[in-house]
Amino acid sequence: MDDSTVQLVRTNAPLYRDVASALEACIRKGIWKPGDQIPPESELEARFGASRGTLRAAVAELVKQGLLKPQPGKGTFVLGPLFNTMEAYFRYEGVGRDPRITPKVEVLKKALVKADEQTASSLELEPQTKVGLVRRLRFQKNEPFLVLDSYFIPSVWEKIKNADFKIHPLYDVLKENFGVYVVSADEYLRAGLASEEISKQLNIEPGSAVIEIERVAYTFENHPIEYRRATGRADRFRYHVKLA
Repeated sequence: MDDSTVQLVRTNAPLYRDVASALEACIRKGIWKPGDQIPPESELEARFGASRGTLRAAVAELVKQGLLKPQPGKGTFVLGPLFNTMEAYFRYEGVGRDPRITPKVEVLKKALVKADEQTASSLELEPQTKVGLVRRLRFQKNEPFLVLDSYFIPSVWEKIKNADFKIHPLYDVLKENFGVYVVSADEYLRAGLASEEISKQLNIEPGSAVIEIERVAYTFENHPIEYRRATGRADRFRYHVKLA
């Protein structure tokens, strides 16, 4: 895809912000992929009709957002996104002093299944379309704390079905080994009660409180490729954010 297809759109915002939006569009559309070096300043100056100072302010904005990283003496490179997922808030407060999770992962199931209504809608597919399902169970030491069901669109599943799904984080494996990029995601959290099946997997009583996290992961051009349902023990979940 040619980056000339992305045009500078002027708004009421300062010019550097509009230039930053145009640069970000090149990343979001997959014109510049993680690991790519962006064009040199002279080329971008000519393209956008912006001064070097304006261009540097735009790049600094994307560096602040974690989308670009300057490498002294080499240039500026596109970074893959960092997913601060809600799954990271599962902790073990009873072991030491609020230690972070260092999980072990067991793959319980890998199969082609028919997408239910929620999965199909999230992946923009027709209901009952066959999708790839990977069910994983995460442990801290020997205690299970999180069940993850990941549903992948057919074209992606054909590429990744033989991946090692025990490795965490999974998206790094997909990117490095299969050329499948996740560049953004929508994530939703709610409280729920453990079903019979989930309670057996998490070794808790049926009807126990659980935290449910739903995610739709997107590749370039905002195309959904994964729908994930994560269900974890509520007694192992603690949300903390410092507001300043």
